[in-house]
Amino acid sequence: MINSFFGLEMGRRALDYFRRGMETAGHNISNADVDGYSRQRVEAGSSAPFADPALNRPATPGQIGTGVQIEAIRRLRDAFLDAQYREEMSTLGYWETMEEAVNNIELFVNEPAGEGLKTALDNFWSSLEELSKRPDNAAAREGVIQNAKNLTVFLGQLSKNYEQYRTSLNQDLGSLVTEANSLIDQIAALNEKIAQVKGVGGNPNDLLDRRDLLTEKLSELVDISVSTPVQEEDGDYKIDLHGKVLVQGTNTRHLVLVPVPGNDGFYDVQVEDNLFSVVDNSDVILARIEQEASKSVHSVIVSRLASETAWKVGFPGSLSNAVSPDQALNLHGAFSLQVSSGGVVKTSAQFSGGVLPPPAAGDPQQYSFRLASGGFESVISVVWNASASRWDISDISGNTLQAAAPSLSLQDLSDFINANYSSYLNASVTSDNRLTIDSSDKHLISLVDIKGNLTDTMGIADQAETVSIDVTEEDTLNTIANKINGSYMSEGGPSKPEDWLRASVEQASDGTYYLTLESQVIGEAQRINVLGDENGGLYVAKSLGLLRDNGTTNFMTTAEDALISFDGASYISSVNDFSSGRLITPSDGYAADKMSEISKGIFLKLRGTGKASITVDHHVQGGKIYATMEARDDVILSHLASFDELAYRLALEMNALHYSGHGMGENADVTGTAFFSPMAKRDGAAAGLEVNPLVEEDSSLIAAAGDDGTGKTLGSGDGTKALALAQLKQNKVMSGGSQSFEEFYLSFMARLGAQGQRTTTMAENQRSLTDQINAQRQSVMGVNIDEEMMDIIKFQQAFGAMARYITTIDEMLDTIINRMGTVGR
Repeated sequence: MINSFFGLEMGRRALDYFRRGMETAGHNISNADVDGYSRQRVEAGSSAPFADPALNRPATPGQIGTGVQIEAIRRLRDAFLDAQYREEMSTLGYWETMEEAVNNIELFVNEPAGEGLKTALDNFWSSLEELSKRPDNAAAREGVIQNAKNLTVFLGQLSKNYEQYRTSLNQDLGSLVTEANSLIDQIAALNEKIAQVKGVGGNPNDLLDRRDLLTEKLSELVDISVSTPVQEEDGDYKIDLHGKVLVQGTNTRHLVLVPVPGNDGFYDVQVEDNLFSVVDNSDVILARIEQEASKSVHSVIVSRLASETAWKVGFPGSLSNAVSPDQALNLHGAFSLQVSSGGVVKTSAQFSGGVLPPPAAGDPQQYSFRLASGGFESVISVVWNASASRWDISDISGNTLQAAAPSLSLQDLSDFINANYSSYLNASVTSDNRLTIDSSDKHLISLVDIKGNLTDTMGIADQAETVSIDVTEEDTLNTIANKINGSYMSEGGPSKPEDWLRASVEQASDGTYYLTLESQVIGEAQRINVLGDENGGLYVAKSLGLLRDNGTTNFMTTAEDALISFDGASYISSVNDFSSGRLITPSDGYAADKMSEISKGIFLKLRGTGKASITVDHHVQGGKIYATMEARDDVILSHLASFDELAYRLALEMNALHYSGHGMGENADVTGTAFFSPMAKRDGAAAGLEVNPLVEEDSSLIAAAGDDGTGKTLGSGDGTKALALAQLKQNKVMSGGSQSFEEFYLSFMARLGAQGQRTTTMAENQRSLTDQINAQRQSVMGVNIDEEMMDIIKFQQAFGAMARYITTIDEMLDTIINRMGTVGR
């Protein structure tokens, strides 16, 4: 039988439910503007009815309801929308950071609205055009110098601004990582509190909201994944970063700032307990890894470092009587010059019979050629031995070999090379009757004819412009140097700086003067080949100290390219710091003359010989932190590379033309003067570009006049070279000969503009998408004041009704207790 006080208990539970409902509504209203708050609802259900089915159950007409009970106070969330929001917040953080970075970069460039680099370039070209009209005008010359200085200052400041901003981004990265680690710690601390509350049967809604808010803030910084306790068998709340756990319950792993030596000590961001070194042997290489580089491990073998020098020919003291550079040398004859080299393998044309048959009457009976590879050089002669009816092969070291048959065969040449030069070269005859000469150390091989045309006939001679320099008795060292310099861009002469050299006159320690030749570009490919006259005579070249008595070259400085193996592929490079090298491949006959990217997003810095491995692994791949690293390494460095390329090529092209021209006044007979200070490497060229101090101090050194072909100036009123310098503006010398300076810079500006537009558009689109998802989330978790007010009124009315119910029960009990059974007393 039900207790008489049953109704009071049912009323008490109902009043408790209605009061909790009003309190929860008030809690919701109080937190309506709190970031990350989820509205809460009291979940109620009917309490257990009376009584349970059993044999001894009271004889009642069915079960009797016992009222209401509070089952839980729950927050309203949509797990799917939460996960989607976190993912899109990471993308939004990325694009907003990239947008800010590109906007700042656009301020540095100040194009097209402001007076930026394009204006400085235009003013420089205009001043050269003005000089071509008035080459003897001091004001026009000074205008060229000042506009050139303005250009160098602007490029230098632009480079400096980029470098400073890059440093600033690196500092920002440190702040972002500190913020992320703080969030990780806070989330782990909340996990502990949440576990304690749940352990005693509580429902920590506000703590869960706080944890979700911190997780969303963390997702804006890095592209995390979240596993809720429902998803995990162990019940832990987990946050991971591409499989690397950052938070698991109360356990944490922090993000770590790891300085990368190959990236100027700037930070990489890695996960604690998963740290790695980008390079395992820093004595061999350093590496800068950009964010676009794919995850991988690369094997590198450095066999040789680059000398990063140019070829230089000359011999101090070679002219013992040359006490003045303007002294007539009483030399008569000619010599030829060529700047070239071949690949690491030379392969001849196909010869089914002999290369040289026995000479007929009137045919040449003597040939000689120079064979060189790296620092090795020899002169080989092939002479007809009439008495033996054989061709005799010999060299400057006294090595000899007689052909096996009257005709000189490929095998004869192969045997001679292998017998005497096996430390440097390997020769063989292929099955299809071709001679191949392979450099043992993968140096570039050079073959040039000195007398006759044997190597040219065989198809293995270096292919480059050969310039003949005629020397007369009246010529001085200066006029010979002028003839050499003046041949650049002349009719039939070389037209690229890579294909020519600079001649100058230097003074030896004994006070005498001598001629030097120096290639304009560093590296093995720009080997200087000194040849004789049309009959092979080397008298003049030897007299000037360019060749030794045995016909080899008097090198003052040699060049050596770096040789590396990257994942099994071999590359050579004229510099030790590079991202692109010349691939050694049979597809181009081992010419090794085309630049190829080593691996996308990897920049190597060679430091020694040996083996090393490079590990590419991006722990962070999204969010603000990833965008900061991408802006710092990929965007800024690509822009700096463009500025360096522009500055390097401008200096190279300007100097090559300027070397070939004459100054005015006392410097009318002077050529070979650099306009800009020469730069060996592209890297850092924008920051290092400067006007030659000699030209800056004396504007008469500006080479506006051309050479008349005899080493003399065309006159102070001649503006031939000034016009040629001005025409560099539209000459296609950039991007492999496909763009002019102006087109190159406009192309850069177009890329920057597209980059800015893309980041702005993507940031706007991502903000819109994130707002839409958040609006959907707020429709579930957000507090609606009107709805909460309706709940308060509903619970208030219900509370009043239930209070009346309890009062009625109380009156009934009072009647039973105090009045029943009192009649008749």
